[in-house]
Formats: sequence, structure tokens, C-alpha cells
Amino acid sequence: MVMESKTTSKTSCLKALLLRAWRERWTDVQWGINIKTVLPRGVSGDVYNLADCILQQAVVGAGANQLVLSYLRHSLSAQLVSHAAVLQRLSKYNQLSKVHCVMSLLEFLEGMLPGVTCCGKPEETVLATAVLSIALWLLNILQQCQTTPALIHKTAELLKVLLEDDFYVSMMCLAKYNNDTGSNKVVVTELFNETSRKCIEIEATLTETDELLKYVRKLGNIDINMLCLPVDSEKWPGSLIQPWLEVTLVGNPGGSTAVLAKQLQIFQRLKGFSDARLYAELMRGSLLALYNVSQTSHESQWGAFAFLKVPHILFKLAGKSDSMSVVNAVELMLQHTPLLDAMDANSSCSSLKYLLDELAKIRLLSEAQVKHLVEKKKAPPSVKLDTAPASTGIPKAIIFAESTIDGILKTLSTDYHKIQDALLGMLHQVLTGKSFELILAVATVKGQLRTLVNRLIRFNECSKFGGDKAKSQLFDITFVMLMAIVQNYGAAAVLDLDGTSLFEQWVRSCMVERQKPKAPEQLLRLGDPTVVDSLLQQFNAGEADFKPGVNWQDVLFNVAGVMHEVVVAWEQGALLPSDVKRILDAVRGRMCCLPLAAAAWLCAYMRTAPQDTLLKPVNMVQQLLANSMTEDDSLRDRWQLTCEIIRKMQRDVQLPLPTKSTHHLVSRQPATEQLHSAWSKAVLRGWLDHNSARMLHCLLDTAGPRWLVSSVVQEILKLKYRDQLQRAVDLALAVFHVDIEGCTLEMLSHVLPHLLYNDLLAYSIMEPQLDALASLTSYCVYASWHAVSKEESDSGEPAAKIPRFGDALDEVKPQEKLISALRHLLNMFEGGIQEGSITPQIYFAVYLIRALVEARTNTTSMILPALPPALISDALKTLPRLFSYPLLLHLHDVCTSSGRINLAKDLCVLRNYHLRDTSSSSNN
Repeated sequence: MVMESKTTSKTSCLKALLLRAWRERWTDVQWGINIKTVLPRGVSGDVYNLADCILQQAVVGAGANQLVLSYLRHSLSAQLVSHAAVLQRLSKYNQLSKVHCVMSLLEFLEGMLPGVTCCGKPEETVLATAVLSIALWLLNILQQCQTTPALIHKTAELLKVLLEDDFYVSMMCLAKYNNDTGSNKVVVTELFNETSRKCIEIEATLTETDELLKYVRKLGNIDINMLCLPVDSEKWPGSLIQPWLEVTLVGNPGGSTAVLAKQLQIFQRLKGFSDARLYAELMRGSLLALYNVSQTSHESQWGAFAFLKVPHILFKLAGKSDSMSVVNAVELMLQHTPLLDAMDANSSCSSLKYLLDELAKIRLLSEAQVKHLVEKKKAPPSVKLDTAPASTGIPKAIIFAESTIDGILKTLSTDYHKIQDALLGMLHQVLTGKSFELILAVATVKGQLRTLVNRLIRFNECSKFGGDKAKSQLFDITFVMLMAIVQNYGAAAVLDLDGTSLFEQWVRSCMVERQKPKAPEQLLRLGDPTVVDSLLQQFNAGEADFKPGVNWQDVLFNVAGVMHEVVVAWEQGALLPSDVKRILDAVRGRMCCLPLAAAAWLCAYMRTAPQDTLLKPVNMVQQLLANSMTEDDSLRDRWQLTCEIIRKMQRDVQLPLPTKSTHHLVSRQPATEQLHSAWSKAVLRGWLDHNSARMLHCLLDTAGPRWLVSSVVQEILKLKYRDQLQRAVDLALAVFHVDIEGCTLEMLSHVLPHLLYNDLLAYSIMEPQLDALASLTSYCVYASWHAVSKEESDSGEPAAKIPRFGDALDEVKPQEKLISALRHLLNMFEGGIQEGSITPQIYFAVYLIRALVEARTNTTSMILPALPPALISDALKTLPRLFSYPLLLHLHDVCTSSGRINLAKDLCVLRNYHLRDTSSSSNN
């Protein structure tokens, strides 16, 4: 009661002073001097409703008292009253029939709007509501003063000023979200509801030609997304999708359509691609990758992807209703005619037509659209390539193989006893030429590879007890085919973890794999000494034929023992080289599965054997690879595939090879030089070749993600021009997808801190490298977030929770690891900003904040809460030129109370900077 009486008494004194000022016709300067005798020092006039008192006195008569209004204007300039209080008081004036008073108040508002801001903390959140209130007041004038054209014109001008100024639009957006319930559901304030209703009513009275209509609609639909963030336009073609395809499919050639489509959608949002641009990038990337591997063993895989997988990815992305985007994408592709012409010359057919026909099959394009697009492509001039002669046409071969794989799977699903002879002939034909390679490629992209493996295992299991020659051949050919599949795609991708078949047991126990070494002694324990002796006697006699009824399981698991006995006997001088040759020739005489089992044990043995004892086992492997002298065509094709498998075993255990190989895991060339060579070519061309993609996977296995990220970042910082840097950022994002989660964590936790807080390095990084590095960091954060989110959803685990203090480290979810690393990096920047100096670290922090906000992905709401509010505030005060109102509006979470408070504060800080900047510019 005492406080209330003091306030009332002070308000009475202010009113008395105002009446005295009017009677004595004080100037505004005199008013400013005398008001200080009433107001306590450091106390705002808002506490005593000073603005209300002055305005009440100013509009007593038919027209506004300009002298009294000058006192209010001076009080605003002297910060005796806040802009928020004056706007709130203006918005309450409802005597709209007093035309002259309304006009004077509008003119007062017109002079006030260019400088509206707030300088005190209590006013920040009130100002947003005040701005929306004044907008509603202007709408009331438009609705109720239709007969006064001058008032309507002035009001429309002021409404236009409000809605064309990003500061006022931001404030009104903030006012819209001023209240919320305890459950995250936003409740629009009553003030905003009334404003929306008023806009609808006024909109109904306006015509489409009326300029005011645009602003009334904007006010009625005002929201955060109304202030758009800048969109960087990138040149076509880009340098992200094709390198990403190379890196992804080298690591996982059987990636599902849904997963690839989802990742492409993430890239689309990050880069701001239109649908047509995304589809064109996908088609171009797949064709470019196919052209790069022309006439190699990888051609079938990329051909199947380009002509079979890509159409289904496009269908997943576009659906049935977006054929025009596909048409636009193809027309964009037609601008890249050199690639299409080279593809046509290489395959002796129109690659575009085959691709469009596949799109027509799944109803993405109509026949008329296909015909129009094919005719639109100009016929290329006759092109002579200096490379290998044109093949029979990979598009034709792929389309033919698609129907072939369906027939094979259908045949393999029938009863074993009814089709044994026919099946053997079919499988012999499959191994002829490139047929097997094409069939595997098609089965992979169609998701039928595991089905093919399971059916081959069924027939292999049915024929493991030898009988006639046909049954043994069927066991042998299915075993070799299965070995080739498992070796190329990995056991985990095609086999069941708990499979009980002979082949699955042998793979788990004996097969040589790069990252799953087998102990040679353990392989020997799987054998039976009696069977080993029997086999040794048979092979030593040069006999390659087995008795009817042989159990191939006993033979395969005991070949390791035979090889062990031969190696030991040869090393001790009990066997001569001619004896060893005779035994190995018998091993590889009729059955290809036996030299595979022998080579598997020899490679496992050589992985652990001393260097000085490797010569004899290496020679034994080479003897197993000697040319076969057989005249049996089916055995010759089988033997060719067997040799390829054995050579890959050698590469997997990193043994010296007698012939040159392009896929060594360990190279004589330093890793840094390998990366620099591949990187330089990729940046120059704008795309990544297949061998470089394989090399990147090898470098990751060899040196780890930290070295890879650090080396790529160093390569980026060598570039100076923006177009090169943009290309390099896209390439780096694609390259890091060899292990996007690991690379992102290393970048946030080690590479960036080391780079930015090393004085020798940090001050050498200038524009535009800092901006490019920040963009790359932002892209990696969002890409990694999506990757770990997918892993958790696939595993069925609950979403990440922030661990309590003292929880075990191994319980932290991958998403929380990512957020913690990002938060730790930003906290480091916050400490640097508080020192008061402008450094590269501060610039990078601002660029990173901006890049994280400007990412057009739907997970920004998950990442942005990791940004410390103090860092944003300090960065804004240090480098205000790098901030904008739309940036701040999207940066803060307006659905939380703390987010709205921080947003109001930061908007006013930026507003005050702009006002000072405008004032200094006008003075100059």
C-alpha cells in the first residue's frame, strides 16, 4: 500500500508538472530540465506511466496538442520513457472519430518508427507485443476510417514501413509466440488472434490490384519462415553427389534404395537443390562413374546401378506425381552432352534412351515424354576413342541380365532332384565371359543377392555327399560362386550369422578376410589326422579323382592339414620341389574348391609366419595359380574365377604379388602423397574416380579418421578462390562419408581446435577459407546427426538422452557424443570472445553459427540448442555486421521462454548497432 501510494503521488506530481509546462509554454528543453526534479535518478518514467500522462494531455481537444507531443518526443530522446511504453499507449487510443488527433498521432508514429528500439532489459520482451499492438491499431484505423482518404493513405504507408522492415517483422513473429503451455504446444496469443481476424476482414474489402492487400496478407500470415535466409546459387553440375556415390558404393555396393534416397534428400536440403537439380545430379553422377570404369571389372556394378537402381531411387524421391521434375532433370542432363556422347560412343548405343525406357517402365515418364526427350538430344558426331574398342553395350547387357537373374532364381527355387542336369548346364553358362559379373551386379542393385546366395547354398548342401560326376561338379561350381560372392560383398552382407550349412561353417572357420584373420593352428584343429593322411597319400600319388560317395565336408576341412604337412616336409627337405608340384597339381586337378581351401590355409599361415620362411608357401600359392591345361570349357571358366579369388586372398593378407595390382592396402607411396594426388585431380575435375574412392577407404583403414580429416582440411586451406573452395567443400563432405560419424567427431574434437588454436596456423587462415571450413563443419554435423539417427532407428534403440553427471561414458549415445563435441568446441570460442579481441577463432565461430542456422534441414532444432546463448550474444556485439534479423529469428527457439528472451535481447542489440551505423553514416 505504501509503494502504491508513492507511485500515485509521483504520478500526480508528473501530471501537475505537465499542466504547468503547458500553461507556461515550456520548450522541450525546459521540460527535460524540470522533469528530472520529479523523477528519481536512474528511474524510468514508465514506472509512473509518464507516456500515458503526456498522451492523455495531448489529445484532450479536437486536435492533438503539438507542444505536449514535443515533450513526449523529448522524453523518448532522453530515454525517460521507452519506445515500448509509447507504442503501447498509442495503440490504446480508440477515439478514431477525432480525425485530427488520429492524424497527429500517425505523424508522431511516423517520426518515431525509424528509431524504435530498447536500451533496457525489462523493455525487451515488452517491445514485441507493443509492435504487434501498434499494427493492430493501424488495422483498426483502416477499418473504421474509410471515409477519410488522408488517414487511410497515411496508415497504409506506416503499415508498409512496419512490414518491410525485418526488425519489426521479427518482433511481430516474436509476439506471436509470446505464450506457451507446459507441453511444447504453442498457444497463439489473443492479441495475435485478433490481428489475424482483423486482417481477414480488411482483406475481404480490398481488390487484387490494391497495393495494401499484399501487406495485410503478410501481417495475417506472419511467421518465422516469412524472413528467408539467403540461398547460395551453385553452378551446375556440382561436386557432391558423384563423389558421394563413389565413396558409398565402394564401401557398400548393395545399399538399399530407401537409404540412398533418404541421404540424397538430406543433401538436397543442405545444398538447397531443386528436385530437378537433385535428380539430374544423381543421373549424371551414376553415368559419370560408369564411364570412369569402362572396360574394367567394375563396369557391370556401375552399369546395374545407373540403369536399374537409379530409376528406383528416382521413383522413391519423386513418386508418381512428379514427372515434370524428372523431365526437367533430363533436360538439364541434356546440357551435359559431352558425357552422353562419350557414353554412347563407348557402348555403341544410346545410353540416355535405355535410361529413359527404364523410367518409363516404372511410370515416371510417359512414352510421349521419352520420345520427346530422345529427339531433343542432338545426334553426336562420330567419335573415335583412343581407349579400348567399344563393347557390346553395357546398357543392353544390364537389361538382358535383369531378365536372366529372374530366370536363375526361378530355376533355383525348384526341386534339386528334378533339375540337377539342367541346373549344371545353366550354372556353367553363367560363368561364361562376364555373365556372372553382370548377374551379381543386377542382383545387388535389385536387392536379390541374399536370395541368390541362400538358393545356391541349398543346392551346395544337397550335393555335398559326392555321387556321380554331375553331383560333384554341382557342389564345386556352387562353392566357387558362393566364395566369389562372399569375398566381394562380405560374409556379413550375404550370410546368416548362425547358418549351419557346410559353406557357412567353412567361411566362419577357414575363409581368409582382410579384417578377420584366422589362426592357422586353429584351422588345423578342425581336421582329422586319419583323413589328412588319406588325402596326403592320394595327392602324393598324383590322383585327382575321388571315390563315389565322398563327403566333401571332410575333404575341405582337412585340406589345411595336408598343406601343413607339405610345408613342414618341404622346409625340412623331406620333399623335393617336384614332389610339391605333383601334390598341388593333384589338389587342383578336378575340383576348384580344393585349391581354394588350400590357398586359404596357406594365406592364414603366411600372415603369421616369419619373413624368412615365406618363400616356400608363396611358391605353393603360385603353383596353385598355374595355368590349367584342361580342355573342359566348364572347368576352365570355373578355374578362371578360382584364380581371381586366390589372388584376392593374397591381397587381403598384404603379401607381395608377382604382378602389379592397383588395390594394395599398403603402398610404397606415402599416404599424404596418395591423398594429395587423388585430391588434386578431384578438385580440378570436379568428380572422383573409382580408384581414388577405393584408395580413400584403404587410407581410412590404415591411418584412421583423424588423419584423413586433418589431411583433407589442409588440402582445402591451400585453395584461394571461392569456386575452388566450394568444390573442395562438396568433395570433402563426400569423402568423409567413408565414416561420417568418426570423421565429424574427429573434426570437432581434435582437428579444428588444433588448427584454430595454433598461432602458427590460425593466423594464416583468412577469407574465404574460414567461411568454407565453417560450411564444411556444418554439413558434417548435420550429415553425421542423420547417420547416427538412422543407426539408432534401425537398431530399435531409444533416442539419445543427455547423460547425468557421473554416468558411465560408454552409456553415452552417438547423438549425444556429437552434440557434446560441438558444444565443447563452441565453449572454447566463447572464452576467446570474452577476451575482447577479434581473431580468426571469433570469425570462424560466427561463420559456423551462421552455417548451422542457414542449413535447410529439418534437424536444425536438434543442433541449435547446443549453441551457448552467451557465445551468440558476445559474437553479435563483436561482429554485428555478420548478423541479420532473419538469422537471429531462426537461431533462437521461440517456443521456449529462454529462447524468446534471448531473441528479444539480440534483436535489440542488432537494432541499436544499425541505428548507430545509420547515424554515423548520415553525419559523415
